[in-house]
Amino acid sequence: MALADARRPSNRRERYRLMVDAASRPFAVGAIAVPLLLPVLGYLSGDSRVLFTVHLFLGAFWFGTAVLGAAVLGPVMGGLSEEANAEFAGGFVPKMNLLMEPVSVGVIASGIGLASMMGLWAAPSLSLWAALVLAIALLVLGFGPLHTFTAGMFDEIAADDTDHERLASLNKKYGMLSLVELVLMIAVLGTMSGLRWGF
Repeated sequence: MALADARRPSNRRERYRLMVDAASRPFAVGAIAVPLLLPVLGYLSGDSRVLFTVHLFLGAFWFGTAVLGAAVLGPVMGGLSEEANAEFAGGFVPKMNLLMEPVSVGVIASGIGLASMMGLWAAPSLSLWAALVLAIALLVLGFGPLHTFTAGMFDEIAADDTDHERLASLNKKYGMLSLVELVLMIAVLGTMSGLRWGF
C-alpha cells in the first residue's frame, strides 16, 4: 500500500497496521523478528563469542543509525520544503518506527545476557551498573518521547490534511532528543571500556 492511500490513524492499532503496510510486510516481519531472535539464538548457543558478535552487530547498527539520524537526516529533513519533507518522511518514518525499537531491545538483552554468560553479575562493577542504568535510560527515551514524536510524525504524514507545522515541530524535537540519545550511547561506550579494563 502506498502511504498516499492512507489516512490519519484513529487509534494505535490502526497506526501500526498502516505503518506495516507503508513499510511492507516482509520488511516489518524482518525488522521485528531479526533483532529479537538474534540475541536469543546467541544466548542459546552457549558461546560467549557468538553472543558478543550479536551484541556488537546490533549495537553498531543502533549507534550508526543514531549518528545518521542526529547528524545527517534531521538537518536534511529540516531544510526540505513541506511537500518534500512529508514525502521523504513517508518512506523513512514507518521503517524506522518498526526497526529501531526491536534493535534497542536486542542490543540491551544481548548485553545483559553476555554479562551473565561471562559471570559479571556475580560481582558487578561500577561500570556494569552504569551501563545498565544508561541502557534503561535509552529504553525509556526510545519507547517514550522518541516513540511519541515518530508516531505523531507518521500520523501527520498519513493524513489527508497534513499539519506541516506540527510535522516540522515533531521533526525538530525528534532531532534534539536524538542528540541526547547519541550522548547516552557514547556514555555506554565509555562503560564498555571500563568493563574491559576492570573498573
